Amino acid sequence: MTTKGQGGLLAGACAGTAALLAVGRGAPALVFIALVLMTFAAYCALVWSLTRARVLPARTIAAAFLGLLILAVAVPPRGSKDLYSYVMYGRIVAQHDASPYTHVPADFPSDPALQRVQPVFRHTGSVYGPVFTSISAAGMGACGSSPLCGRLFFQALEALAVLGLAWIVLRATGSWAAAACVGFNPILIVAVVNGGHNDGLVALGLLAAVLVARERPVVAGLLLGATALVKLNVLLPGAVLIAWLFVREDKRKALQASLATVSFVVIDYLAAGGSAALKPLHQAVGLVSQHSIWYVGERWIGAAFDVDDRAAARVSGWVTHLTVLALIVVAVVAMLVAAGRLRDHGPEPVVAAALTVYLLASPYVLPWYAAPLIPLLAMRWRSRTTWVVLAYSALLFLAYPVRNPLHGSVTSLILPDTARDVLPAVAVLLLIALTVAAWRPRRKALSRV
Repeated sequence: MTTKGQGGLLAGACAGTAALLAVGRGAPALVFIALVLMTFAAYCALVWSLTRARVLPARTIAAAFLGLLILAVAVPPRGSKDLYSYVMYGRIVAQHDASPYTHVPADFPSDPALQRVQPVFRHTGSVYGPVFTSISAAGMGACGSSPLCGRLFFQALEALAVLGLAWIVLRATGSWAAAACVGFNPILIVAVVNGGHNDGLVALGLLAAVLVARERPVVAGLLLGATALVKLNVLLPGAVLIAWLFVREDKRKALQASLATVSFVVIDYLAAGGSAALKPLHQAVGLVSQHSIWYVGERWIGAAFDVDDRAAARVSGWVTHLTVLALIVVAVVAMLVAAGRLRDHGPEPVVAAALTVYLLASPYVLPWYAAPLIPLLAMRWRSRTTWVVLAYSALLFLAYPVRNPLHGSVTSLILPDTARDVLPAVAVLLLIALTVAAWRPRRKALSRV
């Protein structure tokens, strides 16, 4: 690969991501689909070229990465508006001296930030942990009523998280290909940084915990606890990491890590209000996203009842039972797949396997949920599994439903029926393949999967 060729791939990946940031999902469907496919293709080609040789100067790659981060922060969110909910939850604490777990945004109708919160979230409490609530409150206390400052705070926070991820992966692997796998990933730049989603913080905390678990199990446990106090679903990969320590390292290390994690989480939630702080999570159970493998079950349940007020409660109850079952299945399959990966020497593929199961089988899944998985995959960037999962995350990004601003309906950039039926089928096939691959005997040459 020549300098000119690799430079062209770098320019293509950056130009495609910049275009996604510029036009968002407002472009015509076919144009957006072509843009997403070309951007992901350029990104993959860039990483592949760097696996063979880095002919571009390191400062050129770093400058391009930093330029994309700055652009992602400078541009208002082009997809999800979740960060405005973060702003409001932070203001509930900082400006109203109340708890976002026992109060909802609609309780403060005179707050200027309320109008930017999506209507569906104005009547829901925060599902995020006390650590993230504290970060949000500190930021909104400093920003006051400035909407620009509030937006930039969360976007810049995620930009720093992604910068940290790329740096850690580069230090851990010594590979610019692995670092580029993180730094130029369109999901991290567009969905996480530009969208301001806190999954970047989750990815940073989890990656750090995985890398220090062998030598500093207590620190790893504290990192897992802090990360779970951003999003509680981190407890699943955290449990897998502790199980890996128990089987492959030292039972005492596993005990130290688990005690540190559980103590941190329990103490912080008690300080935040105990069961009251968990109530919004209970209310969130029952959500099924359009492209989940469980969505067909939700449709069957809805079709089984007449659509009226009396049936609505029964439908909601059955859907809640479905999602509880789904979460149990996810946990069991994640542990099963992770158990098959315990033959690997490092914890990265074990934790990545559990996160992959969650991405494929969770009842509620969104494109940015892939963020904690991407740096772990980058640690094994030569693996075929890495590229298959990255390709699936690209499809999930492409099929993300869009709410029509004219009449409020939810549609997909891919034909709705195709997106609803094909993507879950792909996820099921990948789950089967992942489980079989985890348990089948492998030759030494294939051990790094």
